[in-house]
Amino acid sequence: MKLILPILLGTTILCGSVPPSPSKALDQLFKTYWEHTLRTSPELATFVGDGRYNHRLSDVSLGAIQRDLAWKRALLAKLKAVPRQGLRSDELLSCDVLNTLIQEQLDGAQFKPWETPLTQMDGLHIDFPQLFSSHPFKTIKDYHDYLSRLKAFPKAVDDAIANMRSGLKHHDVPPVLVIQEVIGQVQPLSSGNTAAAPFLEPLKQFPDCISAQEQTLLRKAVDAALKQAVTPAYRHLLKFLENEYLPGGRVEPGIWALKNGEARYRYAIRHHTTTNLDAKTIHEIGLTEVARIETEMTAIGTSLGFKDLATFRESVAKKQDLHPKGGAELVARYKSYVDGMQAELPKLFGRLPKAPLVVIPMESFRAEGAAAADYNAGTPDGKRPGRFAVNTFKAETRSMLTCESTAYHEAIPGHHMQISIAQELDSVPEFQKHMPFTAFEEGWALYSERLPKELGFYQDPYSDFGRLSDEMLRAIRLVLDTGVHAMHWTRAQMVDFFRAHGTNDEVELQSETDRYIAWPGQALAYKIGQMKILELREKAKTKLGDRFDLKGFHDCVLGGGALPLDLLARRVDAWSANESKR
Repeated sequence: MKLILPILLGTTILCGSVPPSPSKALDQLFKTYWEHTLRTSPELATFVGDGRYNHRLSDVSLGAIQRDLAWKRALLAKLKAVPRQGLRSDELLSCDVLNTLIQEQLDGAQFKPWETPLTQMDGLHIDFPQLFSSHPFKTIKDYHDYLSRLKAFPKAVDDAIANMRSGLKHHDVPPVLVIQEVIGQVQPLSSGNTAAAPFLEPLKQFPDCISAQEQTLLRKAVDAALKQAVTPAYRHLLKFLENEYLPGGRVEPGIWALKNGEARYRYAIRHHTTTNLDAKTIHEIGLTEVARIETEMTAIGTSLGFKDLATFRESVAKKQDLHPKGGAELVARYKSYVDGMQAELPKLFGRLPKAPLVVIPMESFRAEGAAAADYNAGTPDGKRPGRFAVNTFKAETRSMLTCESTAYHEAIPGHHMQISIAQELDSVPEFQKHMPFTAFEEGWALYSERLPKELGFYQDPYSDFGRLSDEMLRAIRLVLDTGVHAMHWTRAQMVDFFRAHGTNDEVELQSETDRYIAWPGQALAYKIGQMKILELREKAKTKLGDRFDLKGFHDCVLGGGALPLDLLARRVDAWSANESKR
């Protein structure tokens, strides 16, 4: 009788048979990780177009979190045990990507991020209603899956509250101002009829395959689920936030105020930038970049006849034609830039995305505390387009100064281009198509803001000033994020610096400041990533000289999916070495 020995998380070999090659063993680990990720993150599965778990929500209970961490420790050990000798360079790169990804998650677990799951930027309170813009509604099963998720929401809320109560016990709580903004987001979602608005969208138009009788039954079932599950869950969450969480919120805005605050911020920097830069170095980079960008801004102002930058900024703030008459005009302005850039992409890229893109107004329930615009990826099969959402909250008060640069950042050649190409790659493991590394994704998007200028875009000097204003925003972030979280800056200091050097309208300035407080380290990723891509481009140009091909460089950068910056450098260096031999 032959013995059967388990290896590699469930695969088996017969005693005496040849063990799998390192390549096959590695491939099996990649597939195992991705399947585990989809199973334990059903919202992500829905987002990437895998409908197997559309009836479920993630289990955010402490027990589930601990089981997931134990599973990842075991997988990481097996990943490190795979012999590297004989593996192809692309396999080694994928191996190191997954190693970095899992190690980062395990390192961060010491700070128990599940105990602070809500901010005005993310969390189940606003992620849940947004989920259903990705959830399919094409069959009767899709609607029953939707109902299952509505009914599962109270447990998710209960588990999140249990985790937050644990955080309260050892004072691991967000600042009061963050909790107040979360309360402001939860209040309308807990008020019955208003709360139903985002959840009733799927009922406005049914597919032809669902009969009138079935439609009536589904409307009644959704109405019942909202009244009996969703709205009470939001009210339960609101009561906890107002009566327990807010009184326990911390006064200090910086993460330094928490236990092990310095270590937490070091981890946040490493997690979001994928570098070992320290807070002081990043702060100094930010100050240097602010000064450089102000010099370029001044040049535009003086070319238009203004005596100095301050006078030019004051004029820009008062320029009425830079403000839209309403949300429709704002959305149309963004769309015009997206359409104009679309035709020029072949000049910069060999590979273009297949996925479609739509420009839409942002959902009203999240607009007040959100950024000026953002992007949500479509599905790899193209059935759900990428969505560039424009924030039309108080549209008349918003400036259109940065519409052009923001369109390139969020849409093309920025997020839509990068994420869509990653999803469409057939040369990397499935997990590598979808795993985010903030410095890469946001660094590429910021790099993409300046790239069109090389093709002659930004003809309007005010629009070019807007481009610099957007870059200034990212430089300011380096100063403010490190200022508040490492140097004990107050919120007032942050706002003062912002007003002195930024050109953002007051609505955006205030929400941006609170964003940095809520998301330690995240705002650093943009400039750090952009500067690394520019550095790698210059390095490749220096090495290759006349043989440098910008299309080839861009295809190299985007051809491996999102990568940690050190692994991106390794990939570009290998590309440069190969090109130099041609």
